[in-house]
Amino acid sequence: MSSINFKLNRILASLIDGLVMLILLVAICIAPSINLVRVIQNNNLVTGDILWFVFSFIGSVLVWILYLSLTTLLFKNATLGMKLMRLVYIRTNGTELTFINLFMRSFIYVICLVLSLGLTLIFDPVSLMCNEKGKNFYDILTSTKVVSLYDIG
Repeated sequence: MSSINFKLNRILASLIDGLVMLILLVAICIAPSINLVRVIQNNNLVTGDILWFVFSFIGSVLVWILYLSLTTLLFKNATLGMKLMRLVYIRTNGTELTFINLFMRSFIYVICLVLSLGLTLIFDPVSLMCNEKGKNFYDILTSTKVVSLYDIG
Protein backbone atom coordinates (compact mmCIF):
# COMPACT_ATOMS: atom_id res chain seq x y z
CA MET A 1 0.00 0.00 0.00
CA SER A 2 1.36 3.40 -0.91
CA SER A 3 2.19 5.93 1.76
CA ILE A 4 -0.55 8.30 0.63
CA ASN A 5 -3.20 5.55 0.64
CA PHE A 6 -2.05 4.44 4.09
CA LYS A 7 -2.30 7.99 5.46
CA LEU A 8 -5.72 8.51 3.88
CA ASN A 9 -6.92 5.20 5.35
CA ARG A 10 -5.73 6.35 8.79
CA ILE A 11 -7.58 9.63 8.43
CA LEU A 12 -10.73 7.85 7.24
CA ALA A 13 -10.48 5.40 10.17
CA SER A 14 -10.19 8.37 12.55
CA LEU A 15 -13.22 10.00 10.97
CA ILE A 16 -15.28 6.82 11.40
CA ASP A 17 -14.26 6.51 15.04
CA GLY A 18 -14.87 10.22 15.54
CA LEU A 19 -18.38 9.85 14.15
CA VAL A 20 -19.10 6.98 16.55
CA MET A 21 -17.76 9.08 19.43
CA LEU A 22 -19.91 12.05 18.34
CA ILE A 23 -23.00 9.84 18.28
CA LEU A 24 -22.15 8.61 21.80
CA LEU A 25 -21.67 12.20 23.00
CA VAL A 26 -24.99 13.31 21.56
CA ALA A 27 -26.80 10.24 22.92
CA ILE A 28 -25.47 10.84 26.43
CA CYS A 29 -25.57 14.64 26.53
CA ILE A 30 -28.68 15.53 24.53
CA ALA A 31 -31.17 15.56 27.41
CA PRO A 32 -28.92 17.55 29.80
CA SER A 33 -28.05 19.99 26.99
CA ILE A 34 -31.68 20.59 26.06
CA ASN A 35 -32.56 21.01 29.73
CA LEU A 36 -29.68 23.45 30.27
CA VAL A 37 -30.73 25.60 27.31
CA ARG A 38 -34.35 25.54 28.47
CA VAL A 39 -33.57 26.64 32.04
CA ILE A 40 -31.18 29.36 30.82
CA GLN A 41 -33.88 30.72 28.51
CA ASN A 42 -36.34 30.75 31.42
CA ASN A 43 -33.78 32.41 33.75
CA ASN A 44 -34.26 29.49 36.11
CA LEU A 45 -30.73 28.08 36.21
CA VAL A 46 -29.81 26.05 39.28
CA THR A 47 -26.64 24.22 40.21
CA GLY A 48 -28.27 20.84 39.67
CA ASP A 49 -28.85 21.58 35.98
CA ILE A 50 -25.20 22.48 35.47
CA LEU A 51 -24.06 19.42 37.42
CA TRP A 52 -26.30 17.15 35.33
CA PHE A 53 -24.72 18.53 32.16
CA VAL A 54 -21.15 18.26 33.54
CA PHE A 55 -21.67 14.69 34.79
CA SER A 56 -23.20 13.63 31.48
CA PHE A 57 -20.19 15.09 29.64
CA ILE A 58 -17.78 13.29 32.00
CA GLY A 59 -19.81 10.13 31.44
CA SER A 60 -19.50 10.49 27.68
CA VAL A 61 -15.72 10.94 28.01
CA LEU A 62 -15.55 7.71 30.01
CA VAL A 63 -17.68 5.98 27.38
CA TRP A 64 -15.27 7.24 24.68
CA ILE A 65 -12.33 5.71 26.53
CA LEU A 66 -14.24 2.44 26.94
CA TYR A 67 -15.29 2.47 23.28
CA LEU A 68 -11.73 2.92 22.04
CA SER A 69 -10.27 0.45 24.55
CA LEU A 70 -12.85 -2.30 24.19
CA THR A 71 -13.00 -2.17 20.40
CA THR A 72 -9.22 -2.59 20.29
CA LEU A 73 -9.69 -5.75 22.36
CA LEU A 74 -12.63 -6.98 20.31
CA PHE A 75 -11.00 -6.31 16.93
CA LYS A 76 -7.47 -7.38 18.00
CA ASN A 77 -5.59 -4.05 18.19
CA ALA A 78 -7.92 -2.01 15.97
CA THR A 79 -10.82 0.34 16.56
CA LEU A 80 -13.97 0.02 14.46
CA GLY A 81 -12.68 2.56 11.94
CA MET A 82 -9.30 0.85 11.77
CA LYS A 83 -10.95 -2.56 11.30
CA LEU A 84 -12.96 -1.22 8.36
CA MET A 85 -9.79 0.29 6.84
CA ARG A 86 -7.77 -2.88 7.60
CA LEU A 87 -5.33 -1.17 9.98
CA VAL A 88 -3.96 -2.35 13.34
CA TYR A 89 -1.81 -1.04 16.19
CA ILE A 90 1.55 -2.64 16.88
CA ARG A 91 4.40 -1.72 19.23
CA THR A 92 7.33 0.07 17.62
CA ASN A 93 9.78 -2.29 19.34
CA GLY A 94 7.96 -5.41 18.14
CA THR A 95 6.67 -6.59 21.53
CA GLU A 96 3.07 -7.63 22.04
CA LEU A 97 0.57 -4.88 22.83
CA THR A 98 -1.24 -5.32 26.11
CA PHE A 99 -4.67 -4.04 27.07
CA ILE A 100 -2.94 -1.53 29.36
CA ASN A 101 -0.99 -0.14 26.35
CA LEU A 102 -4.17 0.21 24.33
CA PHE A 103 -6.11 1.66 27.26
CA MET A 104 -3.39 4.26 27.92
CA ARG A 105 -3.35 5.23 24.25
CA SER A 106 -7.15 5.63 24.32
CA PHE A 107 -7.02 7.56 27.59
CA ILE A 108 -4.32 9.94 26.33
CA TYR A 109 -6.19 10.49 23.06
CA VAL A 110 -9.49 11.32 24.76
CA ILE A 111 -7.89 13.57 27.39
CA CYS A 112 -6.01 15.50 24.67
CA LEU A 113 -9.22 15.73 22.65
CA VAL A 114 -11.08 17.22 25.60
CA LEU A 115 -8.28 19.54 26.76
CA SER A 116 -7.72 20.88 23.23
CA LEU A 117 -11.47 21.47 22.83
CA GLY A 118 -11.43 19.19 19.79
CA LEU A 119 -8.53 20.86 17.99
CA THR A 120 -6.66 17.54 17.87
CA LEU A 121 -9.21 16.48 15.26
CA ILE A 122 -7.63 19.09 12.97
CA PHE A 123 -4.00 18.62 13.97
CA ASP A 124 -3.96 14.81 13.76
CA PRO A 125 -4.63 14.56 10.01
CA VAL A 126 -2.16 17.37 9.36
CA SER A 127 0.53 15.67 11.46
CA LEU A 128 -0.15 12.34 9.72
CA MET A 129 0.22 13.88 6.29
CA CYS A 130 3.39 15.78 7.25
CA ASN A 131 5.14 12.83 8.90
CA GLU A 132 6.81 10.65 6.29
CA LYS A 133 6.16 7.48 8.34
CA GLY A 134 2.50 8.39 8.88
CA LYS A 135 2.84 8.64 12.66
CA ASN A 136 0.96 11.04 14.88
CA PHE A 137 1.54 12.40 18.37
CA TYR A 138 -0.14 9.43 20.07
CA ASP A 139 1.96 6.91 18.14
CA ILE A 140 5.14 8.61 19.30
CA LEU A 141 3.96 9.15 22.89
CA THR A 142 2.76 5.56 23.39
CA SER A 143 5.50 3.79 21.36
CA THR A 144 2.99 2.32 18.94
CA LYS A 145 2.47 2.51 15.24
CA VAL A 146 -0.34 1.73 12.88
CA VAL A 147 0.23 -0.67 10.02
CA SER A 148 -1.92 -1.93 7.20
CA LEU A 149 -2.99 -5.56 7.26
CA TYR A 150 -2.13 -5.57 3.54
CA ASP A 151 1.51 -4.99 4.51
CA ILE A 152 1.68 -7.75 7.16
CA GLY A 153 -0.26 -10.43 5.36
